[in-house]
Amino acid sequence: MKKLLLILCITIGSQAIAQKDVAVPTIAFKAPLGKTITRNEVSITLSEILEDSRCPSDVTCVWAGRIRAKVVVSISGKQTETVVVVFERGKQTVLATTENCIFKAIKISPYPSSANKNDLAYELLVVETCTISEEE
Repeated sequence: MKKLLLILCITIGSQAIAQKDVAVPTIAFKAPLGKTITRNEVSITLSEILEDSRCPSDVTCVWAGRIRAKVVVSISGKQTETVVVVFERGKQTVLATTENCIFKAIKISPYPSSANKNDLAYELLVVETCTISEEE
């Protein structure tokens, strides 16, 4: 009886698993200012920093500030779109969505300090999350 129950559980479980989407590990990459990075037919370019009013890390401020940037996104080399991304209070912006992947802007680094406020080599951190559909 136990063997029959075990076989039944394995059969039902394998059918349920075979029809679900499987998450692929999240991949993060950096796009330096002015350079284009391409992943899964999506090209992302951090083209311009519009505003950086973030409070330097070694200074006490009343307002934390924010950073706004212009990002150019192209999917399969066809659809080109300019997105203004605003980072404040942990906000994340979806840059592009394809059939299987979502690209989100997570942050722009480095964070300013009073010593390097005007000399920053900006990089956009993008997270790519994809799923693959497993069907028999």
